[in-house]
Amino acid sequence: MKFKEACKKFFHKVNNFKSKKNPSMAASIGLPRWFFYPFLVLASSTLVIWFVQFKIQVNMNQTMVQRVQSASNFIINSVIPGSQNHQFILNLIFVLAFFGFILAITNRFWLTFILNNLIFIIFGIANQQKLIYRNEAIVPSDLSQLSNPFALTSFVGIKPLALILIIVITALAVALIYLLFRKYDARIKFTNWYVRVPLLLLSGLVIYSAGDLYTPDTWPNKVADKFNDSPVPWDTNNDQRTNGAIYSFMRFFDDKIMTAPKGYSKETMAKLDKKYVKIAKQINKSRKNYLNQQTVIYLLSESFSDPTRVPGLTVSPDPIAKIRNIKSKTTSGLMLSSGYGGGTANLEYQALTGLSLTNFLPTVTSPYVQVVQSSKYTPNISNAWSIKNAIHPYLPVIYDRSTVYKKFGFQKFYSLYSPKVKYSKHIDNNPYVSDESAYDNILWQLHKTQKAQFLQMPTIQNHLSYDSWYKKYTFNIKSSYNRTPWESTEAKTYVQGLSYTDSATQKFIDELDKIKRPITVVWYGDHLPGIYDSEMANSENLLSLHETDYFIYSNKASKTHATKLSDNTNYTSPNYFQALSAEHMNVKISPFLAMLTELREQLPASSNALAKSGSDVWQTSDKRNIYLNDQGKQIYNSSLTSNQKTLLKDYKMIQYDIIKGKHYIKDDGFMTMPSK
Repeated sequence: MKFKEACKKFFHKVNNFKSKKNPSMAASIGLPRWFFYPFLVLASSTLVIWFVQFKIQVNMNQTMVQRVQSASNFIINSVIPGSQNHQFILNLIFVLAFFGFILAITNRFWLTFILNNLIFIIFGIANQQKLIYRNEAIVPSDLSQLSNPFALTSFVGIKPLALILIIVITALAVALIYLLFRKYDARIKFTNWYVRVPLLLLSGLVIYSAGDLYTPDTWPNKVADKFNDSPVPWDTNNDQRTNGAIYSFMRFFDDKIMTAPKGYSKETMAKLDKKYVKIAKQINKSRKNYLNQQTVIYLLSESFSDPTRVPGLTVSPDPIAKIRNIKSKTTSGLMLSSGYGGGTANLEYQALTGLSLTNFLPTVTSPYVQVVQSSKYTPNISNAWSIKNAIHPYLPVIYDRSTVYKKFGFQKFYSLYSPKVKYSKHIDNNPYVSDESAYDNILWQLHKTQKAQFLQMPTIQNHLSYDSWYKKYTFNIKSSYNRTPWESTEAKTYVQGLSYTDSATQKFIDELDKIKRPITVVWYGDHLPGIYDSEMANSENLLSLHETDYFIYSNKASKTHATKLSDNTNYTSPNYFQALSAEHMNVKISPFLAMLTELREQLPASSNALAKSGSDVWQTSDKRNIYLNDQGKQIYNSSLTSNQKTLLKDYKMIQYDIIKGKHYIKDDGFMTMPSK
């Protein structure tokens, strides 16, 4: 009887909604507290998950009805008995965890109710915008961009004043809605400390568990498996649509970069060191030059790729005739890009470090943010020079370049902020600095000293979106695909921009030829612009939409000015640029570059397969990495030779030692280029 009375007394307290000022809204409709508040939270959480799933159904060629159905089916299929798709529950767990965490801190139900829903509504809208403009879903590494919200929102056309106005209006709306709720439910403090503390711990534990969702044999991973989590990390868009955008986003907080390769040890690294020291010595017998006596420029041309290679697209006259002519006379070809419409810094990272995304875990989507930030050892190509600087005629915080370049050892990073670039002209209404000005900034730096130096330059002129910037259009563009008016307008502006890049690049090469000391430029496009939705919808086009242009050019003062390598140069990937340019310049190499040289001969191009659909044309048998031969044909894992497998194993072992291991090769000269 005492237990029964105690329970009765407890539930009486739970259901006591009365406020000293006025009765609660819930009490007036006769619903007990234990039912009303949880029901409201569950209903609103379901609605925000539906909203987020509805928002990610973009770039799918769906009607409004189909988008509604897709979002609704995601929820309905999860609660049908016998269904094998319970991912909605995984999303719900995290939405409720955030609700519980905020509630435990604020102890204000209606404030928590508003803030939690607002967070996921903003997430859904932001995710949709990134998908529209870059065809990429939001991942945790994107949060680093919040340090400069004005730069971030400028990509979608929101000006600083408009952003401030949106923030102010949102804050006022939150305050007003909160006061309205309080008018009908005057309860201020929601619960007691002995409820809040366990709630805080439980909610925090659930949120913290996201860090193990990808890690096998952990309890979060096992729970996710029970609810049919089907990770598609090589295609975040598909992953969010399949497993839920909120849960997929949280899963990417499992930021373990690499797992130790089997057999990793000091003895193993010593054997690899000895192996590639021997190969480097053999290669260096025929090499006459030294890298530190050359000036080298790594020049990433934003979104550059030959539009005439886009399936079904014809452009006349040729918008890149000058660059095509340069390519015909020097080492050049196509570069396999891991990105489409975005991911610039990923290509930069591979080019500068010689490390490959193929060796990382699939959760690594932005090495600049996820890898470099926490690295204590960051060897890169610039280490060969005493003078090394970076130039980017845009904002220094994008991709956290200012921090990354400093860790890489660059002495100065010139941008639109201090220290500022000297040239920053625009073409017509293009909001970005022109490529001509970008090149002028390189020449400005080259003329500061007669000594050999290294320069890193990502341009910005051809960054999306392409909103009818130019006053004059001189190209006729046709497509066999039924492209939308938006696609046609974007393509028209983009192609016109390429023609300006074409002329500026030829002018830049002519200026390099006037300088009386050896200079070599490694010039490459990072990815295609995200304006080919119709073409991307055809899975047969996926490979060609991930191929950009590159060339390596040495000026007239260089001994290798007339060099045009032809051995496995038709296709390459950015992690090979160090080895390929060293061969082009005929410079002596480190054991690390000896390994990359051997690997490039066996597997000319490689990439982690960040496909935009589930096509087997793009994905490999392990649904992650892709390898191409010199004819651009895929080399499947099942057909890899024993030598190729050994080289890949060596590569991963060395990359692990650099990134996460004991740095056994740090002080033994493995990464050091011979100098004079």
